Amino acid sequence: MNAHFQSLHPPTFPLPLPATMLGVLHLYPARCDFQTERSVELLSRVSNNGVSKAAMSIGPGGDFTNLPQAIIAMRSSRGPQSHIVHAWGPAELIAAAASSASRIIFSPQSPVNRSWLPWINFVLRRRSVKIVFPSATLRDSFIERGMVGGDCQVIPPGVDLDRLCEPDAHLGADLGFAESDLVLLAPGESTSEAAHRSSIWSTAILHFLDERYRLLIWGRGPCIESLRRFTRSGRHEKVLVQAEQRLERAIDFEQIIPAANAAIVSAGALAPMLPIFICMAAGLPIVAAKTPATDEFLKDNVTALIEPTSTPRRLAQRVLDLQSDSSLKRSIADAVRTEAREKFSVARFLENWQQLYGRLGSDDSRAAARASAS
Repeated sequence: MNAHFQSLHPPTFPLPLPATMLGVLHLYPARCDFQTERSVELLSRVSNNGVSKAAMSIGPGGDFTNLPQAIIAMRSSRGPQSHIVHAWGPAELIAAAASSASRIIFSPQSPVNRSWLPWINFVLRRRSVKIVFPSATLRDSFIERGMVGGDCQVIPPGVDLDRLCEPDAHLGADLGFAESDLVLLAPGESTSEAAHRSSIWSTAILHFLDERYRLLIWGRGPCIESLRRFTRSGRHEKVLVQAEQRLERAIDFEQIIPAANAAIVSAGALAPMLPIFICMAAGLPIVAAKTPATDEFLKDNVTALIEPTSTPRRLAQRVLDLQSDSSLKRSIADAVRTEAREKFSVARFLENWQQLYGRLGSDDSRAAARASAS
């Protein structure tokens, strides 16, 4: 991921800034999820007058190999600091709390491991932290676990339309699909929350009824190896295609979307939504299991076909319903494209974050003015 950003080597703090310039330092996990990676990339690369931005990672292969190294660097720094430290994970929040930054933002994009909860609560009790979530569903899950109070807001991730691809005439064949195949895409990385195993079951049912049905996944994520074992044990090798494995090269998620006829979403409520937003922006019809997250962002029979029971058999039936109604399929494709490009555009995403940075920067300026006056 570091290739996306201007590296700071050797990794040292502070970041010297003019007193009149607002500084934002992004701290992110070196091995982060897709949604975090894209969000940090967008916020770091887009220039904005009066705002200095930098991004540094914590973890193996990152700017800091571990949390203690980052804490030591931040605590031993001298001189002016970034006005805002934007932490994208729990370890990064702890490092931010160890700094002299006047403002801290914490924006986890997925649930955190329970082992981090005492540390997060420790920081929240001692430092003023603005918490931002990508969805109301994730925010509510944190509130239920007692980790946040009232000082939080929701900013959904933004879809970079420049990454969306025109159909590649050779992509389907390169992935092993026939022109007649009906390809379903399970969005995003293969994680426990993404529940791609359930999508495999649904597609296997459809494949039994019609051998043209195939399932396409990106081929990244911590559950890839277990999916491969599951596919072999269930004899679903003809059903599942892992894009990066089949192509034998890395490929952006957006690049595989044109190979699909529809998206099948088995994901749990707390799975990252950005891959689904990207499918929406590309105009891919969606069949999804009903969760608080899909209720938050999708509407049944308008922007998706929503299945309340979430079982593989019922999801398969909803795919058949979509495939049998070409008018409904076109309507959903048009609706999701319009919805995503209006609500989840990069412009709106950046505007929401710039407004938040600006408010926090103004708080700094007012506090400094009061301090000098006293």
